[in-house]
Amino acid sequence: MYIKCDTIFTGDIVNKTRKTDLIHIRIEPDVKKRADDIFKELGVNFSYAISMFLNQVILKEGFPFDITLSKTKTKTNEEEIASLIEMTGGNGKVSLKNQKIIHLYAIGDIDYETAVFAIKRSFIKN
Repeated sequence: MYIKCDTIFTGDIVNKTRKTDLIHIRIEPDVKKRADDIFKELGVNFSYAISMFLNQVILKEGFPFDITLSKTKTKTNEEEIASLIEMTGGNGKVSLKNQKIIHLYAIGDIDYETAVFAIKRSFIKN
């Protein structure tokens, strides 16, 4: 018995029909186990959870969660800047206006010179 086949598949056609790609990652065994245990409780496998994460990255066009420095560190920076500025002529209390200026400087929205200029102006009596 002979089977006649007049259709030949090339690598390109085979690759286009593949529905998934294989990804290899390295991760600490304890982290993988703990995450896998949580995924099982949620009713998804590890592969599906990673797929969900990557789809969220695409949807959000970035990480689907905030990546920030510790808020404690930011607050410490603000307090340090406030005490340095207030030592130059303040009364030990930071006004609401100066708190806003210090916050803008601490998060990088304004540079040091702009912050100092704005705070110096707040000490000038009109």
